[in-house]
Amino acid sequence: MDVQTRKTFLLWSKRPEYREKVTATRIQLYELTRKYKCVVAYSGGKDSTVLLDLALKTQPDISVYHWDHGSQLMPREIEKEVIENAYKLGAKNLVVNSSLAVERGDMRENWKGWYGIFWASLAKKVREYGWEIQLVGLRADESCKRRAKVSNPTKGEVYPLADWGWRDVWAYIVSNNLPYPRMYDVYGPLLGWDKARFVTFFDMEFEKFGSPYLDGFFFPQYRNK
Repeated sequence: MDVQTRKTFLLWSKRPEYREKVTATRIQLYELTRKYKCVVAYSGGKDSTVLLDLALKTQPDISVYHWDHGSQLMPREIEKEVIENAYKLGAKNLVVNSSLAVERGDMRENWKGWYGIFWASLAKKVREYGWEIQLVGLRADESCKRRAKVSNPTKGEVYPLADWGWRDVWAYIVSNNLPYPRMYDVYGPLLGWDKARFVTFFDMEFEKFGSPYLDGFFFPQYRNK
């Protein structure tokens, strides 16, 4: 991230509206973690990075759940960076889950089957660890689908960043000097920091924007891996 962009986000972090959101989220997390056994869903993207940092500052030993999408959907270098960032943020109880089934066949052609594997594996871990509330970094302004999900939350899920905007997220990252995947520094200046998304490698929701082709063009070393 260039110097001027960082300065812009630092200025945003001084806005009263931003500080009110941060305070409200911290209070919400404090109340949830004191009442329930919570787990943070961590993908490694900017939103889950902010949520993880806030949650760890509320409860340092909180459980963190990460799904490894497999080499077809997530390049190994980036997956390694995601795990390293979790530990840099201070995660102590990181649970990494995956399935060999993700490596079989063309998962972009069989994405519904992929999602089935994901949800079944997550449900198993929830039972195993006794998690009562899943803290998920969904934001309403990111897509119509996510706005609808935030409005009608899945049982057992809470979205502490639901009303955060993309500027709020980057302001938090910059002002707290948090680590984030380097791919953002490629897409941010090109597409705009509001459109730079980490999920383009694996989330079929964003296929219509041509995200896999962008990934293959700007990260050719990961094509077909």
